[in-house]
Amino acid sequence: MTSSKICVLFVDDEPNVLAALKRMLRGKRDEWEMSFTDSGFAALALLEDSKFDVIISDIKMPGMDGADLLNKVKDEYPGMIRMALSGQVCLNEVMRSIRAVHQYISKPCKAQELIDKVEGAIKSRDILVDPAMQRLVTEIESLPVIPSVFESIERELKADNPSIKKIAEYISMDVGLVAKILKLINSPYFGLSTHVDSIFHAITMLGLESLKALILSTHLFSMYNEEKLPNFSLNRLWDHSFRVSNIVRLICECENIDKNTAIQARMTGLLHDIGKLILANYFSDQYAEVIEKVSKTHKSIYDCELEVFGTTHAHLGAYLMGLWGISGDIVHGIGTYHQYTDFDLSIPMLVRTADTIDHQCVVINPDYVRIAFQKNILPEGKHGLLIEKWVNYVKDHWDGLDEFRALDADLLAQLKN
Repeated sequence: MTSSKICVLFVDDEPNVLAALKRMLRGKRDEWEMSFTDSGFAALALLEDSKFDVIISDIKMPGMDGADLLNKVKDEYPGMIRMALSGQVCLNEVMRSIRAVHQYISKPCKAQELIDKVEGAIKSRDILVDPAMQRLVTEIESLPVIPSVFESIERELKADNPSIKKIAEYISMDVGLVAKILKLINSPYFGLSTHVDSIFHAITMLGLESLKALILSTHLFSMYNEEKLPNFSLNRLWDHSFRVSNIVRLICECENIDKNTAIQARMTGLLHDIGKLILANYFSDQYAEVIEKVSKTHKSIYDCELEVFGTTHAHLGAYLMGLWGISGDIVHGIGTYHQYTDFDLSIPMLVRTADTIDHQCVVINPDYVRIAFQKNILPEGKHGLLIEKWVNYVKDHWDGLDEFRALDADLLAQLKN
């Protein structure tokens, strides 16, 4: 197979499904090398002779079902991205396959949706197949389940004529979620000029992509048991996530960054620390060790997580978002923003910058070391000027943001170092 192409193996026992996949992906023949087979046994035989980047399998198949196949692929070819393309499956089937599946894709799906999933996963390959992160996930009895409201919205968005009214009705079924969303969007974090008093109005003001990120983050925060780790402040993390999201929005506004990148970057900012919740909830003793290391050594949380777990909250958060089918650009941004060093106004660069500004301008935790800018994140000679421009723009365009420190000479010197 040609190494420059993305090599994808499709497995489904229904010939009509395979034929449909061939037709819908005909336009990718110059970029993808595609193979199609009708059973798990045939797929394993192909894998012995050829190297693939991605395997996409149905779950319900006779003989060897998709869960068995993907678990075998996970053991024998751990570097391959594994996706499940399937209709409705029961909870037992999901539990059997969840540790072997990077992403679930629902049948039927449109060609562009499938293409975006594959190419997004390829972009995030290093995160999705990180061995240390994979080992960590196998110790979790069950990863958080994607909220039903989010799934309902995703289904509606795939309709030929999606209805905002229906989406508002889905959200309104969860009274607690409605209250949380309305409280949040009327807070200073979103910087909206008018009071929002209905979910329909919220969707109009925020946009569906931002609302989806808000639902996911609300869901994960609500699942966390604060009693497990008293030294881990859920409120601080929640506040920090929203500030980073809004700082990203304002930097994008200041630099006239295109709307799609701005939306994706804002979602990434909202979800960038979501992996901390998983680590603190499922590995509370080890995460207490991380927090103690941070306090004693004044190293970053990222570095202390690497020492304790061999991986980080960024990688775990990216993995979970990838499993839930979030955009590959967002997954990539969550997984790479901590170590991003290029000045390119990309999603990870914007989130890294917003995260650093928030850590420098707001005292999130007195025990935490202040995150500094990567040496190359901003171009030589413009570093301080751009930081000053962005921080002042945030202060000038965000009413009610009382936590920000004054941009004095000492702070600017810290930001430049």
